[in-house]
Amino acid sequence: MNREYQFPFSKYPAVRIVLLLILGTLLGWAFSGGIYLPLGVNIVLLGAMIGARSSDRASFSWVYTWVIRAGYILLIIAFGWIRMEMQQVKEYPATVNLMGVSPWEEIEAEGVISFLATNTEGKPRADLHIEKTRFSGNVQSEEAYKARVLFGESIPVSNGDRIFFKGTVIPVSEPRNPGQFDYYQYLADRDIYVQIRLDSLIDYSTNQFLMSWSWWQNQALMLVEQNFNETTAPIAKALLLGYKQDLEGATRQAFARAGLSHIMAVSGLHVGFIVAPFWMIIPLFWRSKRTTIIGFVLLVSLLYFYVGLTGFTSSVIRASVTAVFLTAGKLFNKSSNSINLTASAAILMLLINPEDLFDIGFQLSFSAVFSILLVLPTIQYWLPGWVQYRWYATPLMVVIISVVVQLGLYPLQVYYFGEASLISPLANALFIPFLGIIIPLSLICLVISAVVPEVGFWLNIPSFLFVETMYGFVMTAASWDWAWVKASLNSNLVFPIWVAGLLGIASWRVPEIRWKISAIFVGLLCVLSIQNVIQQTQKPEFSVLVFDVGQGDASLLQTPNGKTVLIDAGVWRPGYNSGESIILPYLEKLGIQQLDAVILSHPHADHIGGILTLIEQMEIGMIYNSGYEYDSNLYRNYLLKAEENQVPVYGVRAGDVLDIDPSVLFLVLGPEGGRFNSDPNQHSVVLNVIYGESEFLFTGDVADSQEERLIENYGKLLDTDFLKVGHHGSRTSSSTEILNEITPEISVVSLGVQNRYNHPHPEAIYRIQQTGTELYFTSRDKALLFKSDGKKIRKEDWE
Repeated sequence: MNREYQFPFSKYPAVRIVLLLILGTLLGWAFSGGIYLPLGVNIVLLGAMIGARSSDRASFSWVYTWVIRAGYILLIIAFGWIRMEMQQVKEYPATVNLMGVSPWEEIEAEGVISFLATNTEGKPRADLHIEKTRFSGNVQSEEAYKARVLFGESIPVSNGDRIFFKGTVIPVSEPRNPGQFDYYQYLADRDIYVQIRLDSLIDYSTNQFLMSWSWWQNQALMLVEQNFNETTAPIAKALLLGYKQDLEGATRQAFARAGLSHIMAVSGLHVGFIVAPFWMIIPLFWRSKRTTIIGFVLLVSLLYFYVGLTGFTSSVIRASVTAVFLTAGKLFNKSSNSINLTASAAILMLLINPEDLFDIGFQLSFSAVFSILLVLPTIQYWLPGWVQYRWYATPLMVVIISVVVQLGLYPLQVYYFGEASLISPLANALFIPFLGIIIPLSLICLVISAVVPEVGFWLNIPSFLFVETMYGFVMTAASWDWAWVKASLNSNLVFPIWVAGLLGIASWRVPEIRWKISAIFVGLLCVLSIQNVIQQTQKPEFSVLVFDVGQGDASLLQTPNGKTVLIDAGVWRPGYNSGESIILPYLEKLGIQQLDAVILSHPHADHIGGILTLIEQMEIGMIYNSGYEYDSNLYRNYLLKAEENQVPVYGVRAGDVLDIDPSVLFLVLGPEGGRFNSDPNQHSVVLNVIYGESEFLFTGDVADSQEERLIENYGKLLDTDFLKVGHHGSRTSSSTEILNEITPEISVVSLGVQNRYNHPHPEAIYRIQQTGTELYFTSRDKALLFKSDGKKIRKEDWE
């Protein structure tokens, strides 16, 4: 008699546990509110399971079985929930709490540098273990905590040094725009909740402790600089030690687009190359129980030293834990099931810190490993035998593994980065096979260089040539348009569909499972199709997103027909612009690859600050400006860059109608033409955008004289529903006369916190409030999203 196939769940106990633990962790994250509910569930379940075990199994066998099974499942879920709740309830030192409610206070502090690097603007910063803090009034605390310290300029210190300094407490802000990097969470993941600007260095002492990991890391970094040149040293530091702070942004992006960014983050690949030689000599340790234990201790010691050398990064810890589990299974003849052991490593990581589940590195590393372990055996089964034993089998498998990893990580890469590499299989096939030699050789050369620098340098020449060749290839490949592609996820259903697809391939040799998973896969595709149909049948809307770019302006308009219009491009300052940091990440998150129009109200840097980046990174249909000639490098450079990229630039005048979307009227109300004075603000583009019965008025930096001309020319025609307040709420803008004509229902002021102009001015705000409008400030409310169905405008939450 044919029995129905039963999946061997008993073979993968760790997989079952980790899936249930993940479910419990997600519940704890979604329904955070105390441990009493899951704790109560645990108590009830334990009571039910004890009762079931003490009952008459013969009479209630099926009840006993199901109660035990359900109890087992729910207990693990409830435990994951409780563990997540416990992790989220953090008790911060009183000093940290005091700083949280005392921003911009001047303090004195003393601590040890644990991590020194530079930020995106090229300014040095450090993570410190603060040991003493002195507040105003001579109040002193010796509570220990970690802090991020920002230096205004380079100072002669390094990792492990002790410094005594004066500084100012700087608030750590959460994301203020959709798609923006979550700096607050980034620091919180490192147990840092305090940020201090170093105002003056009082005293410092160099690190004298040889047992300090900072000292060892500094020595290793200096040895890398000895063995490589100025171009290759930053790459070698990242490749060998996971130290990426010296890498320029363009280099990082090039490696990502070439599909080789994973080798720049020390993780499973590097740990594997370190452990591989040890695995080759494992049989030598099987002679006795003592030698087996000695071998295991040696491996753990080796990995612990390497983890410390790389700064105890979470990715290396995860890879090392997995390697220890796999080696323990091999040495002690325990389970050799890689899937089960990898799941065991995930369980351990989640028990230590359940918030790791939401870490990008955790998701990417375990997704990559499971993709390989699940899919690769099926692909090897498909390959003909004569292919597997040819000379090109090894490079072919490298290409296949790269493709498997890229496919397995595709949804995550698109979700987080908005890009996917197409040249990755080729790049990995060219360079990954050599890393098994280069990484151990380079690390050995570092040890030799510490004793005999000249010998270490000459022995390292093959590694130097390899890194130099790889760098040249990566920078060239990243410039090819076909090497990478921008992408976006239209629905989160893509994730379960992708998982079902991978599981379908993994179960290909087991028809009983394959057809079930295929049915799930097809069912999810149908649900996705229905979702898309529903979205298409919904009435299209017009949306306005006012970015929070600080003391500047930038607003993104999306029309019902899918057109995208940017009004102003934010601020610019040395090393920073809103286009790169705020606008572009949001466009990439939405999968927007083209701006149909960019309207620049006037040529000041707080309104055109990000345009150069946008011209370089995005397709732009047309740039509209005020036509006012302005003597600034930024203004001239963007005109030259637009010409180089064949982006037409057109100066608008009052009365123009912009042909962007037939469902939306873009009517230009200013400037009027002619030169009234030498102030570019008074020649700002004023735009009236009309969708159905909803009107939006964008006024740039108009002030008193241009407002007078608008009243004279348009009067009651200025009446609108939404007002983008002119000139950041300055005193000379938003006169009573023009507000009486506009009568907005919603008003938005774009400005920076504690800006040097002291905007908004109380008089301007009083005049605006007298209209009875809903008043919003980007400095207080962060980015603001509004949508209109053609009748009413409503504010929506983007967070």
